[in-house]
Parts: sequence; C-alpha cells; structure tokens
Amino acid sequence: MLETSRLTLKVATLQEAPFMMELNSDPEVIRYTGDTPQSSILEAETVIKERLLPQFEKYRMGRFSVYLKDGTYIGWCGLRFFSEKNEVDLGYRLMKKYWGQGYASEASQICLKYGFETLKLKCIIAKAMPENIASIKVMQKLYMTFRGFHNDPTDPQGFIRYDITADEFKRCEK
Repeated sequence: MLETSRLTLKVATLQEAPFMMELNSDPEVIRYTGDTPQSSILEAETVIKERLLPQFEKYRMGRFSVYLKDGTYIGWCGLRFFSEKNEVDLGYRLMKKYWGQGYASEASQICLKYGFETLKLKCIIAKAMPENIASIKVMQKLYMTFRGFHNDPTDPQGFIRYDITADEFKRCEK
C-alpha cells in the first residue's frame, strides 16, 4: 500500500471489479487508450486476475487501485513491467469526475518514488496518444523527459513517449 496526503493506493482485489468496470466502460475515460469498453463485471474480474495480480506477484509492481482518504474509489495508477521490451511503464486512469484535481500527478509521483526507491528501477517510461493533452501535462509535471513520437507495431496507435531515470527523479524531488 502507498499513501499520499489525499490518496491511498493498494493492490486491486476482485471486490473492486464493479468500480473497474464503471471506469473502463466510460467512453471518455478510455478515449485515448485504444481499449474497448468493458461490458461486464466478469470482464473486469478477468483483468484483475489475469493482468493486475500477476504483475504484483511476479514483479512487486502493477496498477494500484486509487482511493481518496475517505475510501472512495477513483481509478488506478501504477507501474507495469513489459518483459518483451524490458521496460517499466507508468500508467493512470481516473473516473471522469476526478479529472483536473491533481490526483493523477499525485498518485503517479508516489508510484515513481516506489519504483525508484523500493524497486531500485533505473528508468520508468510513460506513453500517451498525442491528442491526450491532459496525460502529457501529467508527465511534464513529473519532470519526465520528452523522447518523441513513436510508432510501435504492438500498439494500434502511435504515441508520445516520456521517461525519467532514477537520478533525474532524485534531483527533481529536492
């Protein structure tokens, strides 16, 4: 579990499947993800069981469920290891009514800190579609470095790539 002054981040459980389905069925939320809307709680449970939990079990990282301190689920944020590329990706997704309040930056910052200080990672990347200005602003607030536009055959769309190294993170935290 990770905590900030306003948020608690914890490993997802199957009990959160209804929240995850609500999040991932909103067309505006998934607009820049390339994902299709989830249409059932069973789909959300499958994502938790087959994608989220194995990341934590195998790599001690993954997409954390994000809660306000009052216990309200607002989305997810965290690190994901892509073994085929040998890279760790920062990702975040929040329910629409929590956009624009600094939660994505706050949750991302504590995830970067966890990645660099606890997991001893060397570099963390983040990607966004070029049209996703809000996500790009989060990456910039985190002092991530713009690395350009990338076309990856495994991604359906091109994307903007940012990254930050452990040394850069340490300098920016001061």
